[in-house]
Amino acid sequence: MTDWDVTVIGGGPAGSTAAAFTAKAGLKTLLIDRAVFPREKVCGDCLNPGCWEVFDQLGVAEQIAGLPSARLQWVAFTNIHGRQIEHRFPNAGPPETGIRRSVLDHALLLNAEKAGAEIWQGEPVTSVERGWLIKTGRRQARTKFLVAADGRNSSVARFLGAFPRTKTDRVACQTYFSADRPLHIALELNDLGYMGVGTVGQGAVNLCIVARPKKIEELRSRISERFGLAPEQRWNTVAPLFRRPVETDDPTLFYVGDAARVVEPFTGEGIFYALKSGLLAAESIIESHRKGPSFRHRYAERHRQLYTGRLWINQLARLSVLHPGISSTCLEMLRFWPWPLEELTRRVVGWDSAVKGEK
Repeated sequence: MTDWDVTVIGGGPAGSTAAAFTAKAGLKTLLIDRAVFPREKVCGDCLNPGCWEVFDQLGVAEQIAGLPSARLQWVAFTNIHGRQIEHRFPNAGPPETGIRRSVLDHALLLNAEKAGAEIWQGEPVTSVERGWLIKTGRRQARTKFLVAADGRNSSVARFLGAFPRTKTDRVACQTYFSADRPLHIALELNDLGYMGVGTVGQGAVNLCIVARPKKIEELRSRISERFGLAPEQRWNTVAPLFRRPVETDDPTLFYVGDAARVVEPFTGEGIFYALKSGLLAAESIIESHRKGPSFRHRYAERHRQLYTGRLWINQLARLSVLHPGISSTCLEMLRFWPWPLEELTRRVVGWDSAVKGEK
């Protein structure tokens, strides 16, 4: 058994970011993931402009920009009556980008390995014991600091009895298909839930749907027929889309990304939160390692600040499924008073944008 300074469970953007920074700082770092990369993940596949600051700090901005992706130029919102509002993003500044998670996550994982982290792929964690003994089916590791980056259904939180009781009021499904023309981003409300499509480069389109559990199959059938998808089309599913945050006072334990706080998968914010929380955790770990555990509280404070004033966006997305008629009426009103939608887009993508209503 090997002893580590830092062990990260989960190789998504949050985990790979934390591992890269701690390894680069000279801490002996291990990253464990149950999957073998590259692998797909249910996500809106959007990088908002705030992501690029973290990529710069990781030293991978140029590499990420060179991966198969698409610069997104506009987003269209459509209510259940077919009324549409279109937002166009300015060309200046960091781009709003569509990129497959299989492509992005693999690049970030390889960067963590390049920074000096050891990677255990294809190894589900079978046990987490206090004092931080982590076991997989093949081996085990002891660590000083533990980073839980294992998603909305965090196994670390479950092993430690910290996973909140959750009601699955909505389910998300996602697939990809090919298109002859870029679709950029379109979010469409309907009587069953909502649908999102966005181009991710090389002619591929990310298609996401969200509905109540009892209605998800009906919505999937309807959307499949609309886009000409075969019955055997592969869809990935994720739930829950909402649960209480997971927090801890343990100075050696850090929850990051969706393991810490679940955000709506298709608001365009999830990857940003993952990257930033991974960075914040790494900074606190490095400080704690050098100066003592009292620096751990900085992560909790800065992590809470990261979400301050933004969670209403997730509530709005939840409302669109639970009460589509109300949300569609709100969207109709925004055709005439667009400033709330301008604020929504500014919060999500980090810039102001022009708004154009269409009949």
